[in-house]
Amino acid sequence: MKFIDLSHPISNEMPTYPTDPGISIVQEKGIDTDRTLLHRFTMGTHTGTHLDAPAHIISGGKTLDEFAISSFTGKTVKVDQESISELGTIDKKIDGIIFDSGWYGKFKAPEIYFGSDRPKIPDELVKISVEMGVKFFGCDLPSVDVSGSKDKRIHNTLLRNDIIIYESLTNLGMLPTLTPFEFFGFPLSFVGLDGSPVRATAMLK
Repeated sequence: MKFIDLSHPISNEMPTYPTDPGISIVQEKGIDTDRTLLHRFTMGTHTGTHLDAPAHIISGGKTLDEFAISSFTGKTVKVDQESISELGTIDKKIDGIIFDSGWYGKFKAPEIYFGSDRPKIPDELVKISVEMGVKFFGCDLPSVDVSGSKDKRIHNTLLRNDIIIYESLTNLGMLPTLTPFEFFGFPLSFVGLDGSPVRATAMLK
């Protein structure tokens, strides 16, 4: 088995969405003075590589704790712009779809990564995801919707079908295209919240 880390490392230097809170990681205890090392951290629920639950967009929508733990893992396929039309050739039950736009390579240039010129997720792929009844949809973009979207059409389409959204995934070039693999994207066990940073991982045979 081979594991691929699909999450951006979290640090005080990591860029965040322009309208979201920044990251603060502060040492509260030190071994020399307290005999233990301990830090305090604050960040938004949609920091770095994270997931969106329906409550993120939909008033009264399901929160993290209303999903079974099995909702955050399963057999997944990666597609890119050229391979979307071949999704129908997969004869296995698929739990998740990940769209690789190559945009994750620009994460360290936030003015570009979060900018308005980022790629768009094809409508065809969103439609197929709903029709296939997947549990989750992931991408390497900071949002499944275009920059400045008011109606958040893709968010609404997926989340109203209880399809969990993973955003800001990375290292997608290390994953096979159209070959199923196991995906793990567990949130912290928050109660009543709209999303959570995740340590997303792919397990390849």
